[in-house]
Amino acid sequence: MCLELIESNPQILTEKRAVGLVCKPGRLDIEKTATLLVDYLIGKNIRVLGDRGSCPKVHEKVEVVEISDMDVDFVITIGGDGTILYTLGQLPNRKTPLFCVNKGTIGFMTESNTTNALPTLKEILKNNCIIERSVNIASGVGSQQFEDALNEVYVVSRRPGRLLTFDVRVDGVQVDYGRADGTMVATPTGSSAYALAAGGSILTPNVHGLIFVPVCPPRFELKSLVIPDDANIELELVKAAAPGLAVIDGQTQYDVGAGEIVWIRKAEGVTRFIRLADNYYHRVNTRLVPRMQVKP
Repeated sequence: MCLELIESNPQILTEKRAVGLVCKPGRLDIEKTATLLVDYLIGKNIRVLGDRGSCPKVHEKVEVVEISDMDVDFVITIGGDGTILYTLGQLPNRKTPLFCVNKGTIGFMTESNTTNALPTLKEILKNNCIIERSVNIASGVGSQQFEDALNEVYVVSRRPGRLLTFDVRVDGVQVDYGRADGTMVATPTGSSAYALAAGGSILTPNVHGLIFVPVCPPRFELKSLVIPDDANIELELVKAAAPGLAVIDGQTQYDVGAGEIVWIRKAEGVTRFIRLADNYYHRVNTRLVPRMQVKP
């Protein structure tokens, strides 16, 4: 991974000495891990602000707040990648570092599991870690700007099962035209999520690109395309009376009218993940590569 994507020797705690906590709700095993981490943090005289919507009863000394009110040094998420996206969509500052504990299905973006969460947290508080910076993408229609995305911006028909016709332009030049159930533009992080499931390639962060991926195009009318991350991308819905939706990281959605153009480009901000080491390829190998059991 390129050096500019890694912050070495970060100072994790500031004079705030405050940590946020967000959990996937309704899981007893997650609550046990959360209580273990909170006990340790409070024992180190670090304030813990817990998300009112997901973990309000983890510990009596947790300050229960909305995620949108978390002004903290970093946030601990316990769940899967969906919990991370849920948290990012509400944080007042998307650059707040995240320490992510996996209790989901894949958890590609997470750093530890519930078994080694506490030892990992201890190393983080000693600054024995790095911060991995992940590109975000901005998007909108005209002067309306949508919420930034860590994974992808997905444009799909407002009417389920209906095809949309797209005019795809990069820096003002038409690069493709055709029909599909939908199209998306994904970051390198997002290339390992919905974009990968839709048939796109994994895009490693040091490529410094974005990937355009069509979803179910008939007769391969649209093709996947890797684009430099400093380009301006436009997706025009050219079919009359065929409105769409722009879905941001699978969390929020915005109406897109027929004939309107969704613009997409790299955002100014980044998402910052706390990791013990630069382990991108290890995560690809252990979490995304299928494991085949060979019979003797």
